[in-house]
This record gives sequence, structure tokens and C-alpha cells, in this order.
Amino acid sequence: MTLQRKLLLGFALMVVPTLFVGVQAIRTNARERGTLEALGQRLARSRTYADVEDAMFNQTQVIWRYLGGDPTAKQEFPLTEQVVTFRLDRWAAGLPPDEVKLVDGVRRIEADIRTVADRVFQLHDAGQGDQAALIARRELLERLQPTLASVNREVYRQARELSVQGAVTQMQTIVETKRWVLWATVFLALVAGLIASWLIARDLARPLTELRHAMAVVGAGDLEHTIAHAIVPRSSDEIGDLARAFARMTEQLRQSRAQLVQSEKLASIGQMAAAVAHGLRNPLASLRAAAQLARHRVDAPAAREQLDAIVEQVDRLDLRIAHLLQFSRPAPFHPLRESVRALVDGALAGFSELLRQRKVELAVHAPVALPEIQVDPMRLEQALTELVSNALDAMPEGGRLDVATRTEPGASGVGGVVVEVTDTGRGIAPEILPNLCEPFFTTRPEGTGLGLAIAKRYVEEAGGRLDIASTVGRGTTVRIWLPIASGEVTPQPARSIA
Repeated sequence: MTLQRKLLLGFALMVVPTLFVGVQAIRTNARERGTLEALGQRLARSRTYADVEDAMFNQTQVIWRYLGGDPTAKQEFPLTEQVVTFRLDRWAAGLPPDEVKLVDGVRRIEADIRTVADRVFQLHDAGQGDQAALIARRELLERLQPTLASVNREVYRQARELSVQGAVTQMQTIVETKRWVLWATVFLALVAGLIASWLIARDLARPLTELRHAMAVVGAGDLEHTIAHAIVPRSSDEIGDLARAFARMTEQLRQSRAQLVQSEKLASIGQMAAAVAHGLRNPLASLRAAAQLARHRVDAPAAREQLDAIVEQVDRLDLRIAHLLQFSRPAPFHPLRESVRALVDGALAGFSELLRQRKVELAVHAPVALPEIQVDPMRLEQALTELVSNALDAMPEGGRLDVATRTEPGASGVGGVVVEVTDTGRGIAPEILPNLCEPFFTTRPEGTGLGLAIAKRYVEEAGGRLDIASTVGRGTTVRIWLPIASGEVTPQPARSIA
């Protein structure tokens, strides 16, 4: 009997367990698909409620804006009512009966917000601004917002229990069923294998055994295990090809796992950024409203100037918070042409007092004649701010901070601009240098490990590169390369004096 016929007979004996596995796989796939669809519907309702939460937050912001002196805010309030009503109806339409009571609670809170808004608007229009602000603070910040937060926790708790935990329970049942089916399949395959084993040539058994052992090791999670060294040299047939293909697949799995870890870190960053942003916006809005109210009551130019500075910085922080929210829900990248010097000046603007306190000498080398770059100005300014902040943290007892810019072609010959931030701090150990831009990696107990990760992401988003060089005891240099805007002619690098 030829090898081909032996193999055909052996495979014929495997038809029964194979068919059994196929039928079970189709049935299991249908159950898993139904579970995932139900989970997707639950998560979609959670996202819809998040829209309701955002709309109600915007509704309260209109009240604070009006108290802060924005006369157009009162005209916008009816539009926010329509938006909240629309999103509430949309959310309520898909809820099961046991969750409808949550809708009533949210509607009552929204009705209370409208009532408070009417009282605040009336008092403010009657010239009783202090009374209006007091009612807004007492009703919105001290009563309604904690009540809404409690309802939010209940909504998300039920969504978590009914969606994720329910899906986990169903998947556990499916996995348990799979296990018994697999055991039955293994038994049938063993019987068929014993019957067909005498048809398999001896020289095929050992390579297949070795390949199976390698698959088990890799399947257990050891993706660094090599499988081709023992099989490939003496197997130039299909088994050798299979071993080489499996080796390539293992390498791809290793790379995919590294990318998955990175994606999970970035997802965690997004969730944390959204939580921090939502927690800061309300106090900032209150601070801005208080500063604007105080500005109308003082006559001293110096005091009014300081209050204007407070409002300006609050607006600046609000833009940063909005940018964090965009980081948690990434928006399409829309670059603008921007001057490198303007970006550097904007990043350094908020550090003058800290530089004085830390006794750090600042030297800026930023020629005006540098070509423009095409970036998202807010994001790149935030990246530079993170680098300057890290440099100052590395020099708690004083030192020198150099910020230098110059033109420099990229690796492919494309014109670009380099921004270097150099400090004379403690430096970074070589063994941890490759991990600095990883999310959540930090060497400081109070650090979050997000600054350099965010900076690198924004730089690479603009088509640039971020590199770090450091010497322990001498300092650190962070180098950013960015391509110049299209249509620019790269000038000769200009010399500048610190």
C-alpha cells in the first residue's frame, strides 16, 4: 500500500471526529455570537448614557457661563434642554423594564437643573448676582451633582453586572461545554488514531511528535520557544514546511502580544485622562466664575489685572482638559502650520515662577528664521510642556535648562526642525532608558508615568521622532525631530546666542 493510500485511509478514519468537531464549533460559534451581540447592545446603551451625562454637564456649564458674565449663555440654555431630552429619550428607548426606574431618577435631576436655572437667571437679571451664585453653588454643586453621581454609579454598576458579568457567565458555560466536547473528540481521535497508526510510516512519527510538543509549549504561553531546529534539518517535506510556518506564526504572535500590551496601556491612559478631566472641569468653572464676579467688584487696576490672569489661566487649563478628553477619545488629526519659536514660547510661558523658585537658569536658542512645521499646536505645546516639567523635576536644587532649535534633515533626506531640551540634573540610568516612554513607567513615587508617553505619541502623530540621551550625574537631553511644513524651503541653520 502506497503512502498516499495509507494517508487517505488514515484521514478517512478521522472524518467522524472531524465532523463532530465541526458541528460543535458551528453551534458554539452561534452561542458566542449571540452573547457578544447582547454584550454589544449593553455597551451601546452605556455609551448612550455617557452622552446623556455629557449633555447634562454642558447644561450646568451654561448656567455658570451666564453667572460668569456671558449674556449669550441664557439663550443657549433652551437648546441644551432639547439636547438632554433627545438623548434621554434615546437612552430610555433601549432599556429593559427593570432599568426604567433609573430613567425617572435622571429625568427628575434634569428637571431640578431647569428649575435652578430659572431661579438663577431671574435673580441674576434682577441684579442679585451674589444670591444667584449662592443658589447655583448650593443646588448644583452640593445637591444635584452628588445625586447625579450616585445615579451614574448605579447605571454603570448595573451595566457592568448585566453586560460584562452576564457575558462572562455565559462564556464560562460555553467553555465548559467545549471542554467536554473536546474530551470526547480526543477520545474519538485516539480510537481512530490507534486504528490508523499502523498505516503511518515510522519516519513520520518522530517529526510530528516533536512538532506537537512544540505547539503545546507555545500554546502554554512560551512564545520564545524555537521549534524548527530539530525538525527542519531532517524534514524537507511538508512537515518541515509546516514547522517553518509555525515558527513564523509564533514570531507574529510574539509581536502581536507586544502590540496588544501597548494598546491596553493606551486604553488605560484614555480612561484615566477622561476621569481626571471630568473631575477638574467643575472646580475650574467655579474658579473662573468667582474670578469674573470679583473682577466686576474691584476698581484697583493691579487687582483687576491679577483676576484677568486667573481667568486666562483657567481658560488655558480648560483647553488642556479638553485635549485630555480628546486623548481618551482620539479625534482625527488636523495639523496646522505653526512657528517653532511660538510653540517653544508657549510651552515655557507657565514656568517662569517655577524656574525662579528652583533657581534654574534658562537659555533658549530659537532662531526666528526657522521654517514652519505642520503640527497640532496644542498637542505639540503640551508635549514640550511635559519635557520641560520633567527637566525641572530632575533639578530640584537648581541647574541649567537649555532649549535649542535648529534645522536638520531626516533619515530619508526630508527637511525637518529639531527641538532639544537639555537639563543638568541627575541623569537616567542606562538600564531604564529604553522604558521611559512606556505608559505608566516612572522613576518618581509621585509620578504617573504618562508625560513622556503622551509626548511621544503627539510627536509621532505629527510625523516626528522623540529620542532621549542621558548620562548619570551630568543630565539628560530629549530630542524632538519634526518635518517642516510642505512648500517650505529649508534655510541655512542660523546661529543664536543664549
